[in-house]
Amino acid sequence: MKKVIDTLAAYAFTGTWKLNPAKSTFAKGKEVKELTAVATEQGPNSVVTVKGVAAVGKAISIKYTVPMKGGSINYTESAPPAGTTIVSKRVNANTIESTTTLNGRKVGTTRAVVSKDGKTLTMIHRGLDDKGKAVKNTEVYERQ
Repeated sequence: MKKVIDTLAAYAFTGTWKLNPAKSTFAKGKEVKELTAVATEQGPNSVVTVKGVAAVGKAISIKYTVPMKGGSINYTESAPPAGTTIVSKRVNANTIESTTTLNGRKVGTTRAVVSKDGKTLTMIHRGLDDKGKAVKNTEVYERQ
């Protein structure tokens, strides 16, 4: 019975999250003015819809599905370039790590952590830009 209850427990990432730009840091040229992410549970997956505006004024609209237990991420809107694979791993109830590869070569990692009180989501993205230079973004979101 405990296993069933654990499975039905709320997924820590489910909900609406709004970026706090003042607490976030972005690599030059990757700045974001506003972002809202909505994660909903659909069976064994979390469907994530992200809307916002980049610092340069360009609209951002992304939608993808993440297996809540970990696995390949499937983009349904604003997919990354061809040859890109993103695989997530559930570390614990409040942490997910993902690795991005491009044509078999590792090009980035993301670590997403929901705080113990469930009010803050911190995502640290490390990777390479279009010129192969290392970049790091730290996005801090607040639960709405």
